[in-house]
Amino acid sequence: MIKKITSFIFLLSLKVYAETPNDITHVNTCSVELFSKVYRLESNQTLSSSDIILKTNCDSIISNKISQLISNSSGTVGADFLKRELAKDFSSTIIEITPRKLSLMELNSTLRDQLTSESNLYFFNSKSLNGIKTLGLIESEQLKANCESCSSFGEKNIKIDITSPLQNTTRTLWFSSRIMAKIKVFKAKRSLSFQQKHLEVEDFYSEEVFVGNPDNILTTLDNIQFYKANKNILQGAVVSNLDLQAVNLVSFGTPVNVTLKNQNINLHRTAMPTRSALFGDVIELRNPNNNKTIAGKVVDFNKVVIEL
Repeated sequence: MIKKITSFIFLLSLKVYAETPNDITHVNTCSVELFSKVYRLESNQTLSSSDIILKTNCDSIISNKISQLISNSSGTVGADFLKRELAKDFSSTIIEITPRKLSLMELNSTLRDQLTSESNLYFFNSKSLNGIKTLGLIESEQLKANCESCSSFGEKNIKIDITSPLQNTTRTLWFSSRIMAKIKVFKAKRSLSFQQKHLEVEDFYSEEVFVGNPDNILTTLDNIQFYKANKNILQGAVVSNLDLQAVNLVSFGTPVNVTLKNQNINLHRTAMPTRSALFGDVIELRNPNNNKTIAGKVVDFNKVVIEL
C-alpha cells in the first residue's frame, strides 16, 4: 500500500513539473524617458525615435512604435495613452514611460509668440544652424528666443537659449528663419487686359496671404476706377501696384466740370484744362468767359474741385 502511494505522489509531481513551464508567462520590463517638449521645425514633421526619446533600455521595435504613435499625434501626448497602445502589440512587456506627458510644438509658432505676436509677421522655413532636425527639451528646461532684427522682413538669424533653473545649465542654439507678413491682397477675378480702359471693383476679390515684401502689393480698391492694367494680369494673380497705371481723367482741350467750394458756397462752372491730368493732380484751368486761370484738383473723370 505504501509503495502504491509513493508511486502516485511521484507520478503527480512529474505531471506538475511538466505543466508548470507552459502555465507561467515570462514578463519583461523596460523603461523609456521621453523629452518633455519636442519642437518641430516643419508642420506635421515625421519624428524618429531619437527626436522623441531621451534614453531607453527597451528594444528598438518598441522605440519605433512610440515614435510612430507620437508622430501621428498633435498637441499633448500622455504616457497612459502610450502604454495602452503599446500593450496591444507588446502584452508580455511592462513598459514604464516618463514623464507623464510630452508636448508637441512648432518652432515657427513659438518664435512668433515670443518675438512678433503683436504684429502681422510670421516665421517660415526655420532651419538649425547646428544641424539638428528637431529641438527636444527635458521637463526642467525653458526656451527663450532672441532676435533684434525680427521686426522686418527677410531671412533672419535667431538665437535660442535653453536654460534649466533646477540644473543651473544653459545651452545656446542658432536658427535661421524667413519672416513674412500676413496681409489682405486683391486678386484678379478674371484675366485683365491692358487694353481695358479702366478697372472696376468687380474685377477683384480679396484674400489673406503671406508675402515676403508687401510694399508694392495692392491692398485697397479705393479709387481703383482711376487706374488700368499696364500688362495682362492672369486670373487669380495677386495684383501689385506696379501692375497698374493711372489713366487720364482730364484731357487737354476737353471741357471739365469745376466745383468751387468753401464753407458757405458750392458753385459749378465749366472750364478748359491747360493740360491732361491724372487723379489727384493739381492743374490750371482757364475760364472761357474772361480768359483768367485758376488751379484745381482732379477728383474724377472730367471733374475738378477748387477749394476757395
